[in-house]
Amino acid sequence: MRQPALLLYKMLLYFFIAAIAISGLCLLMPRRLAVTITAGLFLLAQLCCFMQVYKNQGLTELYFFTYDKLAVLFFGLLNVAGMASFVHSIAYLDNESLKDYKFYNAGFILLSAAIAGAYFSNNAMVSWIFLEVTTIAAAVLIYHRRTQKALEATWKYIFVCSTGVALAYFGILFLSLMLHSTAEADMSYAALRQAVGDANSTYLKLAFLFIVVGYSCKMEVFPLHTIGIDANNTAPAPASAFLSTAMVNMGFVSIFRIYGTLYGSSITAWMQGVLMVSGILSVLMATIYLRRVKNLKRLMAYSTVENMGIVLIALSLGGAGFYVAVLHTVVHTLVKSGMFLQLSQVGKIYGTYNVFKTGSYARVYPLGAVTLVLTLLGITATPPSGLFLTEVMLFKELTCGRHYVVFILLAVMLCLILYALYNRMMYLCYNPLKEAHATRAEAKRPWLTAIQLLLVFAAFILCFYQPLWLQNNINEIISLFTKV
Repeated sequence: MRQPALLLYKMLLYFFIAAIAISGLCLLMPRRLAVTITAGLFLLAQLCCFMQVYKNQGLTELYFFTYDKLAVLFFGLLNVAGMASFVHSIAYLDNESLKDYKFYNAGFILLSAAIAGAYFSNNAMVSWIFLEVTTIAAAVLIYHRRTQKALEATWKYIFVCSTGVALAYFGILFLSLMLHSTAEADMSYAALRQAVGDANSTYLKLAFLFIVVGYSCKMEVFPLHTIGIDANNTAPAPASAFLSTAMVNMGFVSIFRIYGTLYGSSITAWMQGVLMVSGILSVLMATIYLRRVKNLKRLMAYSTVENMGIVLIALSLGGAGFYVAVLHTVVHTLVKSGMFLQLSQVGKIYGTYNVFKTGSYARVYPLGAVTLVLTLLGITATPPSGLFLTEVMLFKELTCGRHYVVFILLAVMLCLILYALYNRMMYLCYNPLKEAHATRAEAKRPWLTAIQLLLVFAAFILCFYQPLWLQNNINEIISLFTKV
């Protein structure tokens, strides 16, 4: 890892200071427009930060943060998801009180900064700290409506996530036992990777199991996936778009770093088994509950569980599976952002997310219906979705690895999931709308829909063409985190 050439070069430090300062300013602004402009300044600062870390990949800052390929890639995705969610939030929260709007933007800013910190952290303990910070920041967004239901969901989120992060802490403590004989027990991933060879396999297994179970609440995979479902159901739709992409990606990055650190050790096969089981159970949970779900946001939350389960299955296969996992996560970020943001318009138009209280969307808002169908194609891995490519690659790896039972189970479950998603969305688009359920014409904003179309078209392009820089980036990530 290269060190910064100048001691004054502390881009992430300035970014974190700016995030705290701007979030505080949001709470002090006297008018809604001032809050919006102030929050917009943070997005500008975040974009500037991304440009700097992209130019200086490989540098280590403040000892605990490294601009590696994995962090830079997902920080770029955070910028995309964050900007799209912020723009939609302005329109979505048009009837909110000034106080609620202030807290929403302050929470959004702090959550973005905490996620970025977790991306760039090169130390297991520092990553753990930032994951805990995201729990508090996300709770602000979940409690935004300040209803009894929102309060219940917020406390449940804080409790379950804190429990999960506490379990992960026990795993980190077991990892620290590997360093008892080393000169520098700094808990960095590099130090842990060097200590793996002589470590006790039982400690390693316990550490990995605790960390995967603990961080599953952030990645929204089995066993603590349910808390993500409730959070996305309760938070405003633009915030749900951010939680289901940037936050979920943070969980993936955190698990992937630990997995990469221990990869090649005596427990590699055991870790792959754990990830395979967790991935299959995640897809199974989505399969069971999707057919019963009536709430559109909850529907998409279970879709996130399904896709992240697929990512774990890909990780468990090794080899090309690593490439599939990273690319699947990238494409999922784009298409899931587009879907949730389109649902934010659906919710504003109908005043509800209950699919059985909607209908005739193709007539009510034709452009929105077209976008909804396109994002549906994207999220269900239907050609030309980029997820179609990653799932074909996944099934190829399952066949090459002779995982025939997993192949059949996954194929059947994905067919059932596809049916459930199409059933609900076609009801929304074409079922006759009841007279009692009026629509809000003013909620139709084509310029917002255009942003969603850009996201989903980007996901479609990745099905046919992955830029050379993206391919090289993913390959370098794999070589860095999986070298024996």
